[in-house]
Amino acid sequence: MKKKRRMRWAALALALALVLAVLTCGCSDGKSAVSAPEEGAPEARNYPVGSYERMAADKAASGEEDDGEVIDFGGKSIFKGIEIECDENGEIVCNESDGALWYKITDERFGSYWQFSRFVKKNAGADRLNELSQYFGEVDGEMYFVDGARNREVRDKSLYYQDDSTKLTVSVNHTESCRKKFGLYRSHIHFVRKKGVWKLDSLTLYTE
Repeated sequence: MKKKRRMRWAALALALALVLAVLTCGCSDGKSAVSAPEEGAPEARNYPVGSYERMAADKAASGEEDDGEVIDFGGKSIFKGIEIECDENGEIVCNESDGALWYKITDERFGSYWQFSRFVKKNAGADRLNELSQYFGEVDGEMYFVDGARNREVRDKSLYYQDDSTKLTVSVNHTESCRKKFGLYRSHIHFVRKKGVWKLDSLTLYTE
């Protein structure tokens, strides 16, 4: 099982390594960290009339969007929040690679996938670990939370802050192929900042 898991993440690990190399040499300008905090809704995007992105955006703006499936990582879950890497300005670092968003986990409880899987199995069982495995992986000895893996590619994202910048939502639109294959057209990644530390709080999945 561990061998298969390593093989499954091999391609993603290579893609992430290439992106990190580009960031290190200073050849990229927008993937290392989120934008400056802004209150309110994310900036509007221009989607083609009749496209599923336009319809999804209209539903979200009108409040007609379904509640979605929520995967809780916050205070009421077994995780109590998962600490995420930040830059020197205290902002969350997000690396984009191979159609996915990668957030490095700095929570000392989950220094490896083995530690993470052991924790989940002990507190929630093997079935729960299987559900969560598509969102967590280990690359070069570092743990990551990933949105967009396993052919659930991300098309674009927008950010907005709430409650005096103590809450951050990353609103993700997935690709047309993802929508057709899995019915998943949008996801929201929620973070909360407590005592100056950003933590992964939940992931909401919107499907047709």
